[in-house]
Amino acid sequence: MARTPQDLARGPFGPFVARRDAVPLFPLLGDRQAIFQAAAAAVLAVTDLSVLAAALVLAVIVRVKVLPAVVPVFPPGLPPALGEHLWWVLAAGILCLAYEGLYTRRLPFWREARRLVRAVTLAFVLVLAAISLGKMSGEFSRTVLVLSYFFWIFLLPAGRLAVKRLLARLGLWVQPVLILGAGKTGRLVAGALLRDKYLGYRIAGFLDDDPAKKARGVRVNGIHFPVLGGFRDSDWVMAQTGARDLIVAAPGMDPKALVGLVNRLQRAARSVMVVPDLFGLPVMGARAEYFFEEQTLAFRLHNNLASPWNMFVKRAFDLAAGTVVLLLALPLMAAIAVAVKLDSPGPVIFAHRRIGRGGREFRCYKFRTMYLNNEEILRQYLASNPAAKEEWEKYAKLRGRDPRVTRVGRLLRKFSLDELPQIFNVLKGEMSLAGPRPYLPRERLRMGNYAETILLARPGITGLWQVGGRNEIDFDGRLRLESWYVRNWSLWLDITILIRTAGVVLARRGAY
Repeated sequence: MARTPQDLARGPFGPFVARRDAVPLFPLLGDRQAIFQAAAAAVLAVTDLSVLAAALVLAVIVRVKVLPAVVPVFPPGLPPALGEHLWWVLAAGILCLAYEGLYTRRLPFWREARRLVRAVTLAFVLVLAAISLGKMSGEFSRTVLVLSYFFWIFLLPAGRLAVKRLLARLGLWVQPVLILGAGKTGRLVAGALLRDKYLGYRIAGFLDDDPAKKARGVRVNGIHFPVLGGFRDSDWVMAQTGARDLIVAAPGMDPKALVGLVNRLQRAARSVMVVPDLFGLPVMGARAEYFFEEQTLAFRLHNNLASPWNMFVKRAFDLAAGTVVLLLALPLMAAIAVAVKLDSPGPVIFAHRRIGRGGREFRCYKFRTMYLNNEEILRQYLASNPAAKEEWEKYAKLRGRDPRVTRVGRLLRKFSLDELPQIFNVLKGEMSLAGPRPYLPRERLRMGNYAETILLARPGITGLWQVGGRNEIDFDGRLRLESWYVRNWSLWLDITILIRTAGVVLARRGAY
């Protein structure tokens, strides 16, 4: 039975909801939301234009003031007509950003950053083509354009992040959303929306036909949300809450009923997202296909790491980035080696056998962080500490105090500096910068069916297990994360993992 207006009157809407045909709480709320959305898009466009212009100015300053002093081959001046052409460079940038849907779609930060990079790359190529076809080489500076391109890549995401936070505080970026389905899937969706503030969605409530769920509501991450009615009440609840974005999270619903519900919702909603019962399938690079006459929807999935070209790209990236990291880290690695040697007896580098790609074992390098008799220390510690033994069996490591670890070792593990020598494993082709955790041979059986997927990739110095919680994730959760990574690999995913790893390590979240 659907929830009545009288029921809702005792809830968050209070006395404003007296009867079903009552005037909505905010008669123009839907229009206000549309105005807010248009205002937010306009502010984003102005911000992007300002960032593009600032990047061009910065590129000109670097070209005129810095490069001639560092590399004398660059003349100090610029083509006199350069200023006359900068306006259409800015126009090209804005048009490409709009073409990528960056003023109409709400995306998580890293997915939006990927679209930003794609948009500015397209603008860069178009401007280069226009310069070449228009024979304007003498009127333009390619160096300024190249510098601007790299400044755009870094400044645009940062500018959008700052502005969206400001818009959220002003109430212009926040949009109410209704979740249809108060079961496990609906709670997962709500948790995702609560974690990702960048999307700007505020959960107005849930809809569900289950009387028990209507009575007790839904609790997600310690926050209580009301179930405002049943699926049939969607039009009325949308009018009361102003929510025009709906998420249907009821994978157990009869397919015909689901199609009917979505078709009905589309008449009044701005957007309807349907969460299917397809958990675990690869999603990165998946494409929706359809057959007109049969009215059938299908998803085309790809095994990215089965492609020789993708494996070549990943390996080339590892070699290039790994070489740069090694050159930058060599002085630090030399200092760490001295500290490890002075702190306790034993070798500086510890080489442990791990499982690599295809199940082949290799010697994984780390700075030694434990005493030489660490196995005996562990055995005695677990025998006298039942809580530590239970933790070891669940996480395959000690998350708190570990008596095996030396004084210098504790500092190295806190900032993950003990893993720096694994760069040599990367250059040798045994590991990757980003990938699954390098598992111990004794953990092979415990990996179960996940091993077949995880061992398709080279293990990584970092990975989703690290940026997703590190030691706060249990062994089974780590296996699920890493099998998802292998099925959904992309170069952009590796880049985001590496960037996020720096933040996780500096914040020491989930450290040893």
